[in-house]
Amino acid sequence: MVHIQYMMLIVSSVGVVARASTASTTPPVQMSIQELSDNESNITEPHLPIKTAFLPNQKRLTEQSMSQNLRTMEYAVRGKVVIAADLINQELNEQKQQPQNDDKDEDEEKKKYPFDHIVYTNIGNPHSVGQKPLTWPRQVMALSDLPDSNGIHHKLVKKMFPKDAIERAELIKKALSGHGTGAYTHSQGPLLFRKEICEFIEQRDGFVSGSCDPETIFLTNGASSGIDMILNCLIADSSCGVMIPIPQYPIYSATIDQYGGQKVSYYLDENSGWGMNLEELERSLAEAKSQGIKVNSFVLINPGNPTGQVLSKKNIQNVVKFCSKHNLVLLADEVYQENVYDENAEFYSCRKAAFDTGLTQEDAIELISFHSTSKGLFGECGRRGGYMELVGIDSAVKDQLY
Repeated sequence: MVHIQYMMLIVSSVGVVARASTASTTPPVQMSIQELSDNESNITEPHLPIKTAFLPNQKRLTEQSMSQNLRTMEYAVRGKVVIAADLINQELNEQKQQPQNDDKDEDEEKKKYPFDHIVYTNIGNPHSVGQKPLTWPRQVMALSDLPDSNGIHHKLVKKMFPKDAIERAELIKKALSGHGTGAYTHSQGPLLFRKEICEFIEQRDGFVSGSCDPETIFLTNGASSGIDMILNCLIADSSCGVMIPIPQYPIYSATIDQYGGQKVSYYLDENSGWGMNLEELERSLAEAKSQGIKVNSFVLINPGNPTGQVLSKKNIQNVVKFCSKHNLVLLADEVYQENVYDENAEFYSCRKAAFDTGLTQEDAIELISFHSTSKGLFGECGRRGGYMELVGIDSAVKDQLY
């Protein structure tokens, strides 16, 4: 009885679908359970395309119907120049695969370009331009990825890997609750990793142990995904504006366009080594407000990208005070903090500046800092490791990000 009711339910459902998906001029084919079982060809034979209201003849997703914010945004690091470079690179590779003649002069004449390879410098991609990966981190990652029997518990592991790499991999596996690197973790990242990031921040800025809360740390898929997440959060509608430096790394202008926000440009002072000018910041903000833009945030890139400058302590303190004064959320892009090559310059974080000016203690600053393993000593762009720290951010907003 149950079997019959179940079959009736299936047939009824098929009938409903048939009635909904056929034209009104063509009555649905009705078939009994017996006919259905006796004539399997009715199921297995291919059917002609069915024209319905919800299966249009043309593509649903086209360049005209897609998000126009996405279509018109410009992300310079992946724009026309890069596309042209990819095509030339493909030609060069095809040329290398062609058989070589004994006459080298003839081969040279056939070459279309006076070079044999392209160096991509449109993005910070250290390993692609010759930086070698550090051995120890790769050893730790290998042991972390391997099953225990082939890695940390292998009988020859101590002959193949150094002791400290084995110990570190064991700690990582423990932090991952024994599930390995292939399993999902806490949405903000494993607690042990977040605690260690806090220790890094405390040591970098000279804070007392425990002053950084791991609950304010979010591990991200590189700094870029964190930046995207926060800009998505900030741009509530098309009237929202974000102050960005010029020159700037184009992820900011592109993402603001993607989410339909307003770019509010402020210009770095080239004559002072691409430094910060408070008068320029006030001008930019006032002009945006006069146009009806609701400026709610400020992007600072330090050390600069692409300018490479390292802002002075005074510059950074002026920026945190400016953001506090105008109630702007400060986005501190600090991914190049290890790449300081000027002997007279020293990286000074926005978090440290907010503390030194008393803004943190008074809860008078909203600050989100970004860092990454793509730069600095590691240069592991392809590994997609990064974090963001939230300081003074409303707990309800933090919960939404979580």
